[in-house]
Amino acid sequence: MGPAVGWRSEAPVTSAGHRGKVVCNSAGAGAVMDSAPATATPTLAELPICSVINTQGMVLPEAPDGTLGAVYAIYDDKKKLQYIGTTTDLRNALRTALGRRPEKTYYYKFHNLQTGEPAVLQAVKDAWFAECGGQPNGNRLAIERSMWQQPVDAGAISERGRKGAAEEKARQLIQTLKDRGCKEEFTPNATLLLEGQVEFLPARNLSDEELAAEREAEAARMRGRRSCSAVVDGAERVFHTSYNLKYPTNGGIMMDVSVLFDGRETNHRIIVGAEYYEPYGLAPEAAVEAGLALLLRAKVARATEGMLLSSQFPVNYFALGQVEQWYGEEFRSEFERITGGIQLTTHESNAWRFNRIHDYGPLRNETADQLNTALGKAPSPAAGAIMQAMGEEEDEEPSGPGILDFVLGN
Repeated sequence: MGPAVGWRSEAPVTSAGHRGKVVCNSAGAGAVMDSAPATATPTLAELPICSVINTQGMVLPEAPDGTLGAVYAIYDDKKKLQYIGTTTDLRNALRTALGRRPEKTYYYKFHNLQTGEPAVLQAVKDAWFAECGGQPNGNRLAIERSMWQQPVDAGAISERGRKGAAEEKARQLIQTLKDRGCKEEFTPNATLLLEGQVEFLPARNLSDEELAAEREAEAARMRGRRSCSAVVDGAERVFHTSYNLKYPTNGGIMMDVSVLFDGRETNHRIIVGAEYYEPYGLAPEAAVEAGLALLLRAKVARATEGMLLSSQFPVNYFALGQVEQWYGEEFRSEFERITGGIQLTTHESNAWRFNRIHDYGPLRNETADQLNTALGKAPSPAAGAIMQAMGEEEDEEPSGPGILDFVLGN
């Protein structure tokens, strides 16, 4: 088996109309699939892909009445298959995988069964291996398989340092999960910490009332959101937006926008100039979503902290014009796709420019007389002629000894 733990079977009651079915309610997935025993094993290709962390920050796959086992496949952030496992408790199997390999555990596909017989689960697993042309690295490679199936080794170099190293590793893993938007509690196994290993305890089973409350909270979270699309890694992906503030400005509008994508929600303040929507009869939201789609496509970090480097886009607070200045034709192409064919007029005249109008910096090679003049010393008789020549022939590079030659007396 893969990352799974012992579990007391307690199948949740699904909502009306979905008894005997499972609904993947994570962001970007809403497909329904039969879970009753079938004559043929469903292929991975036909199963919906779900976000491991849902829009509420929970690891909460649904299961129909009578579910006793499941086969699941784990995918990374690029939706590349990493590992296939079997379990009698899908929720805690996913939590365990997430705790051990958060950098690899982003999405999953699964098939529920009304039996926990290892031979039956293994048959489904083997069928998926055959479909993929062999085992994924997480099953095939010994070192990868160990990382999926064993607690995390904190890498302590001495016996005395085992507990401290494991505690620090646990803190790092928990912070990574929080950064991913996970709101579930992850508690390390205290016994394994003493051995220099990190393994998170299984979560308790939620009651029917708690499950219903979680589903309602997620449904409420999605109400009133706009659905949009971005092309990421060549595939069209859905993201959702909601607008918490709209404030008119001189020449446009400022908006506080919440973006929900890949099970993670981020907040952005965006200034939109009227030239991006008024001439085309668009709502400002359409222009904003074109910019967001481009930033998602370009995989720009969705939150930044502290001082930014010049290479970092100020994604927390920016003007739509900055997106156009950074990405140019790519943004205009995305604007056309989002708006159904409207071609955006370029706004390069609004961009900031720095034009070099004086000869300064490393391109200039000052002479001794020029340096004397700059330092307030009396120039030599040749200085006036040199300065005049420079004024008349700006494009010619000055000749003569440089600053080092002057300092060294050469």
